[in-house]
Amino acid sequence: MPGTDESAPYVQKIDDAQKRALVPAVKSYNNEAFLRSTQGRLIRILCEFEEPAARLRKNHIRSTVLLFGSARSMTKEEHKAAMESRVTALKSATDPQEKTRIETEMKRLRSIEWMCEWMERVTELSKRIAEFSLKEKELINASFSRLPDYFRPSLSAVNKEADVDAEADLFHDLVVTTGGGPGFMEAANKGASSVPGALTMGMGISLPFEAGLNRYVTAGLAFTFHYFFTRKFWMMYSCRAIVIAPGGFGTMDEVFELLTLRQTRKIPEFPIVLFCTKFWKTVVNWEALAEFGTISKEEVDSLCFTDSVDEAVAFIRNFFVKNGAS
Repeated sequence: MPGTDESAPYVQKIDDAQKRALVPAVKSYNNEAFLRSTQGRLIRILCEFEEPAARLRKNHIRSTVLLFGSARSMTKEEHKAAMESRVTALKSATDPQEKTRIETEMKRLRSIEWMCEWMERVTELSKRIAEFSLKEKELINASFSRLPDYFRPSLSAVNKEADVDAEADLFHDLVVTTGGGPGFMEAANKGASSVPGALTMGMGISLPFEAGLNRYVTAGLAFTFHYFFTRKFWMMYSCRAIVIAPGGFGTMDEVFELLTLRQTRKIPEFPIVLFCTKFWKTVVNWEALAEFGTISKEEVDSLCFTDSVDEAVAFIRNFFVKNGAS
């Protein structure tokens, strides 16, 4: 019969052989409508746990330094350009409502101008952390007593990926990791990416006003999550130090969740740097929390409030010196 597949275990029907009158079918794992449905939620969540784990293992990411802060911060050049464009727009505006909108935007830009100098400091700090991670591998390695669970091979991994070596010199440690967005996150990725041999990671969240992660994230280490809780899990899971730049609701959410996890010993001890002392001691009254007895003075004293890149790096390094010697 013309068009019949001779290797088939049965003689195909004429309609099958000539590709006519066939009812289309979609495999379940390719059924996008199902995967995006309410019924597919559990599978989506599972993907956001398993796919990052596989990629972190493939790239030998053993530990990270998490740096987060405001996405609204700008470099001096960006701020100047933004202000100039508004000034030009205001001069040509004739509609009163449009003028009010532009003036409101200019007021907002003036309110965040102070963050410009901190963009440079965050870039320098992340660069120094990346340099530390490469130059002092032996010190950092001595602080590890266990590997992240994603380095424990499954049966399929043993059979198919036996070439993945767990030698310490293959690991990437203290990889500067951010939320992958603009502002302080981009400044941190930029600083780390400027160090030859250093990797830098972005763990973004899907937002309607962001098309992707910033350009400084290392290829292959750009993650985008649909669910905040899976994103937070992976941000914290391999974290061995945290630097927190000034920020708003998102930053505060992450700060207090982090401190809660540490207080309840759900995560190990590691250094926490609150970068920009005036900001952090103004927006949060840490001493009052201790005086009211809702947290301990020791918990406040364990935090590093600093404006200095050198002090922040030294605080992180001293943790590994003490932890490696114990």
